[in-house]
Amino acid sequence: MNKNYLAMIASAGAAIAIIAGTALPALALNVGAGVSASASVSAGGIRAGVKANASTTLGTRITLITSKADQEIARRIDSLNALNARVNAMVRLSSTEKSDLSSSIQSQITAMNTLQTQIAADAAANSTSSLKADVQSITSSYRIFMLVLPQGTIEAAADRALSIVGIMNDLGTKLSVRIQTAQSAGNNVTAAATALSDFNAKVSDANVKATAAASEVASLTPDNGNATVMASNTAALKDARAKIVAAQQDFVAARTDAQTIIKALATFKTSASVTVTTTASTSGQ
Repeated sequence: MNKNYLAMIASAGAAIAIIAGTALPALALNVGAGVSASASVSAGGIRAGVKANASTTLGTRITLITSKADQEIARRIDSLNALNARVNAMVRLSSTEKSDLSSSIQSQITAMNTLQTQIAADAAANSTSSLKADVQSITSSYRIFMLVLPQGTIEAAADRALSIVGIMNDLGTKLSVRIQTAQSAGNNVTAAATALSDFNAKVSDANVKATAAASEVASLTPDNGNATVMASNTAALKDARAKIVAAQQDFVAARTDAQTIIKALATFKTSASVTVTTTASTSGQ
């Protein structure tokens, strides 16, 4: 019985993994370099050759830039689709929260597809100024790696933390019953009761932290180059991550409390038995 409890606690208190979003450098774009013909060339044939070479160089550069942009857009769409699958698997966030997050992710996917179409049109028209602006907007306007993915990852981590809170609350109830039974049998349960009180406090705090983390990032939107909004978003993401880490630390402390209680219960004389079957998987989040 003791081994079953220990296995259950170890499973319930597993750490939550968070993949921090990392800002990627803006795509390099230098369409105009090396494509202008020299005005000092006077011979018609030479001038025509220079123009032809310039045109070829420009076309090659546009092709390379468009290809790179397509790769970056595809990478973002793939990441967004993966995040959306995680959102659909959430069980603790409300249906409204899940729907809002999923809609936000889908709107970003739509925006990426629209931008890819516009970049292709810019390239076909040899519109270098529009191409430059559109390619740069992949990182400067949409902030998928800087905001959208970290935002969704925190929401997913919070959802997982809230699932663990539910499991640990059930465990706390069962341990409380065991302690009361042991006390009725004449055992000194002071240490176990103290550990249970701390266990419940830690689980409660983890619930508060996870809920607050999810709420803090729920309404964040891309800054579109606004430095003030970018700073605000960055601060919110950082604080929400800290809350998730704090919730994880609460789980570790609560697991230690539970192990203390189990060890104490094993020394008590009582005929009562309580069967506990609880599993929790926190991997993949």
